[in-house]
Amino acid sequence: MVLFSKKIFLLAIIMLGILCPNFTNAQLSFKVTVSPGTIGKNETVELKLMVDNARQVEEITPPSFKDFIIVGGPNQESGMESINGVTRQYIGLTYILKPKGKGKFTFEPAIAKADGKTVKSNRVSLTVTNENQSANNSNNAPQGGFLEPAFRSADRDYVLKKGENILDKIDKNIFIKVDADKTTCYVGQPIVVTYKLYTRLKSESSIIKNPSFNGFSVIDLMPPGNTYYSTEKINGREFNVYTLRKTQLYALQSGSIELESAEVENNIHFIKEEYLSRQMNGFDDLFRDFTQTNVPPEGMHDEKVTLRSKPVFITVKPLPERENSSGAFKGAVGKFNLQSAIEKTNFTTDDAGKLSVVITGEGNMTMVIAPDVKWPSGIESFDPKANEQLNKYSVPVSGTKVFEYAFTVAKPGSYTLPPIKFCYFDPAQNSYVTDSTKPVSIKITQGSKKQEIVTDPNKTNSGANAFFNILFTNRWLIILPLVIFMITGIFLWLKKDKKKDILTEKKKMAASENLLFEPVAVINFKPLLLTEEKLIQQDHRQFFETLNKEFRQFLADKLGVHVETINRKIIAEEADKKGVPIYICMQIQTLLDDIELQLYTPFSNPEKMQEFYNTADEIVHSLNATRR
Repeated sequence: MVLFSKKIFLLAIIMLGILCPNFTNAQLSFKVTVSPGTIGKNETVELKLMVDNARQVEEITPPSFKDFIIVGGPNQESGMESINGVTRQYIGLTYILKPKGKGKFTFEPAIAKADGKTVKSNRVSLTVTNENQSANNSNNAPQGGFLEPAFRSADRDYVLKKGENILDKIDKNIFIKVDADKTTCYVGQPIVVTYKLYTRLKSESSIIKNPSFNGFSVIDLMPPGNTYYSTEKINGREFNVYTLRKTQLYALQSGSIELESAEVENNIHFIKEEYLSRQMNGFDDLFRDFTQTNVPPEGMHDEKVTLRSKPVFITVKPLPERENSSGAFKGAVGKFNLQSAIEKTNFTTDDAGKLSVVITGEGNMTMVIAPDVKWPSGIESFDPKANEQLNKYSVPVSGTKVFEYAFTVAKPGSYTLPPIKFCYFDPAQNSYVTDSTKPVSIKITQGSKKQEIVTDPNKTNSGANAFFNILFTNRWLIILPLVIFMITGIFLWLKKDKKKDILTEKKKMAASENLLFEPVAVINFKPLLLTEEKLIQQDHRQFFETLNKEFRQFLADKLGVHVETINRKIIAEEADKKGVPIYICMQIQTLLDDIELQLYTPFSNPEKMQEFYNTADEIVHSLNATRR
């Protein structure tokens, strides 16, 4: 059974190594699809632009839609899937289009910027005929996105009657609701929070403020800007529902923590009842196709409002006091299983051993760290390396973490590695659980590398005497190098003293002219210099792209990592190593999320440029002031 168990865990380690290369070696691709390929002139078509296997997508530029009306979109989708051991990561945009006329149309290649490359998609064609291709098309076709909800003629809430109170009408028919699967949890226990926009009105909506989650570790369960909607009934009335954000949160500290409000700006369009009363012919058609293009301005009333969700408070309970001290508790909350395997139990002092500790389960897996190993005397160990395979879209996060400990043994003999203990808190049992591995015995034999020992002292003394005799016989071998060394030292000292005099003189001159003197070694570097230029030029698209690049490069330089590897996990780990306060770490992650929202979704807001720049500049100054 022991041998069988070892084989299982070694196989798990190998599988982790196999899965990762399948992902990293996947080819970057960009594809456009249109569905269906043939439609009627009054029908809609779905055009999808999909980038596969890109680490970072900077921009997606769609083809020209000059012969079409954009009914919905762009709607963003992204995710990761694994089929038969092959992992695929994707990000895409979807448009719902309605043709302006019949004919055969060709969409030219779209352009995407990803991983520092510019790639083109394929061409796609669409045929538009006079007749509808499906009698059921109106039921099956997408009804639009966040900007264009569907309506039925029975829904009269977007019709504005004369003398009607507009604000009361808006309050009843469009609002933001926050759902939390629980409002009380332990530190480290996940809660799922969803922000939704409910509406029965025609509106153009954009998110102007995302909620911040200070005090929590955040894992988003859907990509920003995902604007597909569903329908829900509240008190017998049906609403179009848009999920603004869905995330799982892991509390980092106890207390009552507020989840801030989301803010959505809405430009609501009402159709006036008096205009409808004059349109006796085609009344039903007007209700079936209520768009701004078929209603004149005098028949419309627009109202601009900003909606805010009500704040939600989460009560986070501290973990209970432990009854005993067996096993070191390091913050793991959930349900876990601990097992270990050793690469080989017999090797020489020339070789290195490898101990693998495998933790599987579900909980705050992203914060699970390597267990402590009490190494026997005579064994030298090194810092463990971690590999992980986690499903962050499950609640709680589930998967496997493997920690590999390399070690060496200087002296031959038999050693016993004691049991490894891993302590975690199980919220379901409301108690601490300590899991433990079995002790492992290893046998070390002497390797081939041996130290040479001098056993003849006479030989050693005679060698030393011969050396000193030669040295004193040839004194110039000592005197000449000493003279050269002294002359060189005097020359360098005089040169340095001269430079110091020149530097002092320059300081006096600068002071006399009221100039600020800076030594050559001081570099006045502004990490957001190009971003500041784009801000001055009010070029909002280039501003957010430049801010994304410069801010990520600054973080990479400050944290000592490659810019391509910047992600939530790396930021949290490296910031903690360098003593960066947790609130600054949270600000960094929130800013990166907000920048991506501006870059990759239809919610880009040029008015937020100054706010984004100020936030990034404050973080830069905070990190520069942090102890290195």
